[in-house]
Amino acid sequence: MGRPFVSILCVSCFWKHTGVTRLCVGKLASYRTIVAMDHLVEFVSHRPQWAEMFKGEAVLLQELFGPQLVAIHHVGSTSVPGLKAKPIIDLLLEVSDIKQVNHFNEPMRQLGYEVMGEYGLPRRRYFRKDVDGRRKYHVHAWQSGDIEIERHLAFRDYLIAHPAHAEAYGNLKEKLAARFAGDREQYISGKDAFCKETEKWALAWQKELRAYELTSTRLRLVPLSAAQIQFCLTRPDQLEAELGHLISRRVLAPPVVQHALRVKKQRLISAPALEFAWHTYWLIVIQSKTFGAGLIGFKGVPDNNGEVEIGYGIDTAWRNQGYTTEATRRLIDWALQQESCLAVTAWSDKENVASARVLQKVGMELGRETEEQYCWVIGDSEP
Repeated sequence: MGRPFVSILCVSCFWKHTGVTRLCVGKLASYRTIVAMDHLVEFVSHRPQWAEMFKGEAVLLQELFGPQLVAIHHVGSTSVPGLKAKPIIDLLLEVSDIKQVNHFNEPMRQLGYEVMGEYGLPRRRYFRKDVDGRRKYHVHAWQSGDIEIERHLAFRDYLIAHPAHAEAYGNLKEKLAARFAGDREQYISGKDAFCKETEKWALAWQKELRAYELTSTRLRLVPLSAAQIQFCLTRPDQLEAELGHLISRRVLAPPVVQHALRVKKQRLISAPALEFAWHTYWLIVIQSKTFGAGLIGFKGVPDNNGEVEIGYGIDTAWRNQGYTTEATRRLIDWALQQESCLAVTAWSDKENVASARVLQKVGMELGRETEEQYCWVIGDSEP
């Protein structure tokens, strides 16, 4: 088995199983502190170094667990950009056989971890680690395919894709910590309804996203959520861990693509859910290679004439094999089945013969042109 995937994940209430029995709150400068037993825990604004702390610890765990490890996910509130959190890094280990994790107890102790077993959650293995007398890391191991992994991935992605909801969650936790300073159970109970409701929305939202996935003879077109597009911009390895396959860096790296991804992310956050498919990018996945080789998508919703513009890009190593044509044809077919879409257009530079060839192969015809570009069209747009 190759290098395990690494991603981030938000878990609604994993921290409540860490053995905290009493909470006390006091004000310190710009943040609120929580004293958990003999550990001082700070409620702080999101900090960029949390991602690096996760990455560093993940490397150690990858070396330790080796082929037993399928993926590592950054879990907990520190994994959600902008979310207030305690500065404790939670790592979720996705392993091939949960029972085999018991054999790693002693090596984990040598890394400074305390071995906690299931610790209240069936099928889990839990470890915790202090640095300089303060809690810094939690490790939660689950067997690959366990429903808990999927449930928490949906929760994580929903919070990242809905920043206002994540902010409300952070504010709620802070208020509850202040209100129920000495009562851990009341603190947990206070956010339980919010977490359960969010989880319900998240699972439904994830199901809707998956319904947009398209397939063709050799390809899968996987629609990306706002959270997944964020991963494209900042940590592609995290998206690889979630999807379970590698993704071309050459497609994601160009500045023009980075700009387009940022625009897509903001549009997805603000657009109505029913318009998701028109604003997202689909990842072009070559099924036989389980490899994300390119991106394809629309510029936005169809205009008043029922026209929508399509655009795409694929890794140079996978060109001239018909993949771009196949992906473009499949997405055009989907668009023309939608009631709001009468025609699909595409622009190509006049010197870009390869792109023109792709558009001709999918049945597009030459329409209008500018000094530098051709506009291709398929379907019946209104004048």
